[in-house]
Amino acid sequence: MIKFKCFVQMKRINLLLLIIIVSLYSFLLFYKENTGALPTSATDKPFEPLWSVFRLIRSEYIEEKNPQEIVDGALKGLINSLDPLSGYLDQKATNLYLNQQKEISLYDVGILLMKRYDIFPVVVGLISDSPASKEDIKVGDYITEINGKSTSPLSLVEVRLLLRSTQKNPVTLKILRGEQTRVISLEREKLFSYPYKFRSQPGTAGWLEIFGFFSPLTDDFIQKIVPQIPKTRAPLIIDLRTTQEGQLNEALRFLNQFIMAEKIAYYQGRSGEPQYLGCPQRPSLPDVNLAIWVSAATQDLAELVAAALQDKKKAPVIGQPTSGLLAKREFFLLRDGTSFFLTTAIGGIYPDKTLWNKGVDPTVKLGPEENSISIYLKKTLEIQSLP
Repeated sequence: MIKFKCFVQMKRINLLLLIIIVSLYSFLLFYKENTGALPTSATDKPFEPLWSVFRLIRSEYIEEKNPQEIVDGALKGLINSLDPLSGYLDQKATNLYLNQQKEISLYDVGILLMKRYDIFPVVVGLISDSPASKEDIKVGDYITEINGKSTSPLSLVEVRLLLRSTQKNPVTLKILRGEQTRVISLEREKLFSYPYKFRSQPGTAGWLEIFGFFSPLTDDFIQKIVPQIPKTRAPLIIDLRTTQEGQLNEALRFLNQFIMAEKIAYYQGRSGEPQYLGCPQRPSLPDVNLAIWVSAATQDLAELVAAALQDKKKAPVIGQPTSGLLAKREFFLLRDGTSFFLTTAIGGIYPDKTLWNKGVDPTVKLGPEENSISIYLKKTLEIQSLP
């Protein structure tokens, strides 16, 4: 979940204090003459290596560098190294993000990624019937360049920004598989008209594929899908294999269709005081059997839903362990036109099952290569046949 803040009060967040100090001193080192010796007080000592580096770049590097580029690089490394969800955006990336936020839907290629600091983003899933799914791209491939730009120093949010567009134009990717590198050009398309797809499936009560926890998912589920679900012990499949985004309220409303409890999950920040999340309404399908499908691409709110149904309703979860990215993020827009995302709280299942950095542990674990629908269906029906 992302919250937005503009021109924040810097004193409220220790990291922002650090950013201000770093920015201030870096610009002073570049723009002021005769800065003198490095500070020697105890409180300044943690920053001595940084000041030394900036001063040596200014005095010894082979060519004069743009100070703003140096600061951007320092802040990018500082914030991007925190965790996969935190990330610094320079002015260009910030403008791209803000422009994309104005659109209801974007053109995309259908690649789902995971990225950690200073490594290439890895493909963890592909949206079915997307441009990427029709090319020779596989789970486990690395995306090393997007339109000629190296992806190693980028954050996960930057990579996603570059893959999407407000316009229907192609994107060029350099893909690494083993020792083989290939360049592929993909046309972007608008992938979803609705945040879900429901279909009948023999041996089950139906197959609900969720692309994101966005309206009108829950309303349509209540009004259009529930009447179609037969009264049978066969499981209703909740397919979260490619679900990475959504809104917290929509995820909780959907979860509330199956379970009711005052406390289902929680977020916990640095204060240590948890924010509890509940599902207070009477469920529309309290007695239906469920089978939850997940993969390495299942992230954030989808992990909350899968883990809650597994823990509270004892629904079997089938697939690969998830990425462990259930957290709150806040977006900070700074006065110079740059911005960053910062993870401010991590999430889990009440009372004390943390999902951050752990993810959902499937009831039935599949291997990294076991991605086909046929395997998931086979495992689902095998569970159904057990006494």
